[in-house]
Amino acid sequence: MAKTLVQRYEAIVRLIKICSAFCGANIFNPTYMMNILTWTVIIFINLYFAFTGYTLYVNIYIEKDWPNILQVLCCLGSAMQGYCKLLNAIGNKDNIRYLTDELREIYRKYDLKHTDYRCCLQKSINTVNRFIKCMAIIHFSITMSLIAVVPFHRVVFNERIFVMQFLLPGIDPNTAYGYLVMNCMHCICILFGSFGNFAADLCFFTIVSHVPLFKDLLRCKCQDLNDILEGGKDVEQEGIGDCQILLKDIFQWHQKYMIYITTVKDNYFWVLIIEMGTVALSLASTLFCLILGTWPGGLTYLAYCLMMLYIYCGLGTLVEVTNDGFIDSGYTDVIWYKLPMVERKMIQMMVMMAQNTGGLTIGSVVPLTMNTGLQLTKAIYTMTMMLIIFLNKRHQKVSVKIRLIFFFKG
Repeated sequence: MAKTLVQRYEAIVRLIKICSAFCGANIFNPTYMMNILTWTVIIFINLYFAFTGYTLYVNIYIEKDWPNILQVLCCLGSAMQGYCKLLNAIGNKDNIRYLTDELREIYRKYDLKHTDYRCCLQKSINTVNRFIKCMAIIHFSITMSLIAVVPFHRVVFNERIFVMQFLLPGIDPNTAYGYLVMNCMHCICILFGSFGNFAADLCFFTIVSHVPLFKDLLRCKCQDLNDILEGGKDVEQEGIGDCQILLKDIFQWHQKYMIYITTVKDNYFWVLIIEMGTVALSLASTLFCLILGTWPGGLTYLAYCLMMLYIYCGLGTLVEVTNDGFIDSGYTDVIWYKLPMVERKMIQMMVMMAQNTGGLTIGSVVPLTMNTGLQLTKAIYTMTMMLIIFLNKRHQKVSVKIRLIFFFKG
């Protein structure tokens, strides 16, 4: 038997639950409490931060390897993202459960209505499923590529490189044993880190990618209202019944959307700040390492950071487009001139509220849009080029000094 739309949505939520359970954060269980697995994940993330701090100390004060410091900072951003998403999910579990339950109720209610409503639900669930598959392919491909670089360089170029750049105290990376142990630890970290970020992003993307569904269902409601208004009845005298019921439903639907989008903004406030900040840091560091030629796997990680940047910014743009859609519906999707004066004022009030509905932001300052992503990319590239020019000039000055010293000594 073919699955209903509610069952297809439940399958997506079940996938999120399974992925979250492996991370010790199955917050969709009403009786969820932090368990041994949760604390184990938190301890291992803190150990990674400790090893990264130790690596920075070695590179700064002992080896004085400044380019390697930037390579260490590249992967540090992804760890901070995963840690923030984990703590945010645990701290805001009630809000996330509310958002998923709200979507479940929408599917359950409007799956029973006529074809237009079901087409909107079908379109939304298909979009979410395609998005999940795309995200799974991206995370799997990037993770395998970062790991595969190590044996490739070992076999083809006979060169020892590492998957990541953090050191383990007491392990000498120059020995065969130390090289094997560190790369095994790096592979474990990058596998678990990639899966954790995928699980957190899966929940966020599922919630935000359903935002256009509110706009599509609003248009269906407006069409139902228009069918009554075009039915030939005198609404001023006889339209108290179905017309007012549909108008009340439209106003309540807009209020439901405003509560939904406000909950999303409040719930993911810190996640968006950390995500955009660390992605910018990782992009700048990775680009600098690629220009210097110090990280063979940097190109793959750069592609991952760029994709995540524009996926998040694309979702922010999706919310803005949906907000504009609510405004357009108030103007064009309702035959408002056939309504009584009181209902016209209510439509006007809904449009005014829609005009003041904000989208996703980065720290309540910068809107999360594709334009912001483009501006951020340009700023990172400009900053990296300035740093490269500065280092080249410094290198030229050092070379001139060395030549003058040899000239006068000669």
